[in-house]
Amino acid sequence: MIINKLQLKNFGRFQNRELILKPGVNVIYGGNESGKSTIHTFLQSMLFGMKRMRGRASRTDSYNKYMPWENAGWYEGAMTFTCGEKRFQLERNFQKNKEESVLFCETDGELLSVKDGDLDMLLGNISEVVYCNTVSVGQAKSTTQEGLYKELRDYLAEFQGSGDMHFDPEKAVEILKQKRKQKEKQEEIAAEKKEKEEERLAYEIRHEQEEIRNLKQKQQEFQIQAAKLAREERQAQDAEQTEGARRETSSRKGLKLMAAAGFFLCFLLFVFGKIPWYLMIMGAVFLVVVWLLPWLFPGFIKASTKKEEPNVSPSDTGKVKLQERLGMLNENLQERQRKLENLQEEYEEARQEQGEILSARREIRTLLEAERRIKEAAARMQKKTGGVLQKKLSQIFSSLTQGKYQQIILDEDFNIHLSQNGKLLALHQVSFGTMEQVYLALRLACGEILCQEEELPLVLDETFAMYDDNRLCNTLRWLHENYSQVILFSCHKREIQALEGMGILYHLVEL
Repeated sequence: MIINKLQLKNFGRFQNRELILKPGVNVIYGGNESGKSTIHTFLQSMLFGMKRMRGRASRTDSYNKYMPWENAGWYEGAMTFTCGEKRFQLERNFQKNKEESVLFCETDGELLSVKDGDLDMLLGNISEVVYCNTVSVGQAKSTTQEGLYKELRDYLAEFQGSGDMHFDPEKAVEILKQKRKQKEKQEEIAAEKKEKEEERLAYEIRHEQEEIRNLKQKQQEFQIQAAKLAREERQAQDAEQTEGARRETSSRKGLKLMAAAGFFLCFLLFVFGKIPWYLMIMGAVFLVVVWLLPWLFPGFIKASTKKEEPNVSPSDTGKVKLQERLGMLNENLQERQRKLENLQEEYEEARQEQGEILSARREIRTLLEAERRIKEAAARMQKKTGGVLQKKLSQIFSSLTQGKYQQIILDEDFNIHLSQNGKLLALHQVSFGTMEQVYLALRLACGEILCQEEELPLVLDETFAMYDDNRLCNTLRWLHENYSQVILFSCHKREIQALEGMGILYHLVEL
């Protein structure tokens, strides 16, 4: 990619400002606060858009920092660039709630879509993170050893073979850990829920068993009362039968005596001639009938001797009530027993039911396995990438230093050591200028690894402030020989003088 033109229509301090850029080395020169960092940010925003922060962070984000000084409602720009043999025009509106991008191929006359990824394809499908950590070096991006090590760790942790840095193994492992903690909490909650359910069912089972014992005790008491009433009833019936038999016998004797007395009286009257003979015969017949009456008509004697009793005795009423209560108790007992059986079944099911717990445990094991595999893959990827990076980094740094340092060594923790005449030097043992040069070489090496699909312009903002003249010339010469387009932002003329001294053509843009 070659950037041909930048049009800051209304961006930060610039309004309708046009910058022409050319292949090779471009120097954008200007004093402090002349707008170099604004142009650098504008270039990045044109390529990747401008992301707005939220909350308090939004007060100092790029959107608010580079909002137009005049006419804030108009916030846009355009750029022209070349990819391969084709020339493209890109326009962006950065205004809040009016964000809009237009990508047009001037060569083919074709309207493309930024939203659908056409611009990403032209950029070699790299992310903004890769861009900012390789070919685009901001002003005082890293002036400390700590920053350098952090950048290096981020590169190697986030690198993937696709040439992008969207995948972060450490972040992925952290996400898996959070998910695992959630599943462990879910398992804990499920276990507590299961335990409480078992306790509830066990309590209800004990309660029902106690109620059944009480009902059976009452049932036994009612059965004893019923047996007692039945016994009393049988005794009363036996006494009544005995009394009836006695009365029956007495009635029979009375009838016989009355019949005998009547016959005897008739006989005396007949003897003394007081009554005729036929009355005597009738008396005898009557005597025979009365004598045979108990055998001929036994029910007559019983009916005549039966006592008149009330329809329902108190014992019968008590027995009916007792039977009703006993029936209700039996129904209640059966209902309790059915409920107890159901509770016991539920309790057994609750003890055996571990679906939610087992599911959570399976997911926990799966997440642990995923963590292990990601860590192993990250270690393999880091080792492989570290070897490639070390080779490229050594080649670039050796060229920048004209062979003073033949090799850069990366240990297992990717700490940097410089090899000089067979001696290994830790990074903190060299000068600050050398550290800065290592840092630049690291970016360039990572850029070769991560930006393979499309060579992007190298953008450097005040990168050589700590370089001596010799180091500066060596670096500029290497950049000129190895990059199709370099854009240097500087508030000094050292870069211009060095380029002219080496006879390297450059394009100057003065602010």
